[in-house]
Amino acid sequence: MSSTQTDVVFEQDTHKNEDRYLVPGLVRGLSILALFDEHNQEMTISEIAEKLDVNRSSAFRLIYTLEFCGYLRKMSQKTYALNSNVMELGFNSLSKSSMTELALPLMRELRDKIKIAVHLSILENTDIVFISNMQSTGAFTSNIHVGTRWHAHATVIGQLLLADLPESEVIKRYQNFTDWKVYSEITPRNIEALLARLKMVKEQPCMVSWGHFNNDMAACASPIHNQSTQEMTAVLSVSCPLSTYSEEKFKQEVSSFVIDYANKISKFIYR
Repeated sequence: MSSTQTDVVFEQDTHKNEDRYLVPGLVRGLSILALFDEHNQEMTISEIAEKLDVNRSSAFRLIYTLEFCGYLRKMSQKTYALNSNVMELGFNSLSKSSMTELALPLMRELRDKIKIAVHLSILENTDIVFISNMQSTGAFTSNIHVGTRWHAHATVIGQLLLADLPESEVIKRYQNFTDWKVYSEITPRNIEALLARLKMVKEQPCMVSWGHFNNDMAACASPIHNQSTQEMTAVLSVSCPLSTYSEEKFKQEVSSFVIDYANKISKFIYR
């Protein structure tokens, strides 16, 4: 038997040995909880049984146990939904972790998918501040570092963060601001132009800059929201040279990834 064949057999035997420690009922119970999402907020026993590919009697016992433990609640005579105990499972530990700690694994996963630099930013007065960065896997090295500051009015990151504030707060922050540096034809040149821009930006799932801040760079930014307050707490963004992607692919494919991962990070943010 070759060394490769030996390795395969060993790996199979290892999996078999590990599988004997599994508790099938617990696996199925966790699978039931994972079935519930925005499209399946309530389900009947029959629907759950069908999705799990188990008989109705087995599904009933699993659902009854989850209901008894407070992870499911009966909505009517026929449907069940997640109970609040599910949220509390991870809340205590998540609430003690910083946003950068929670975001880092997902930032790395996003970077590995699209191969370009990934950033996390917050708003401080009239600046954006980068609080976490993940370098690209390609030859290009981003010059953005933790602590780097840019004018908020001129960047898609800053415009997203400013758009989440009341207009009165934006006016207050820019009351004595004079450094209206212009980077392209769409950069706001005064408070009136900025407020008009923010009205357009508000509620957008993402914003794309195609050479509008750094003329040879593309960027895409999407908001991260606090689950407790629904306020925008940070922005997830990516950046790369214009030559990395076609404009169409960047605006369609890359932006959809950024939105998806910003939403994933948002699910873990509670403070």
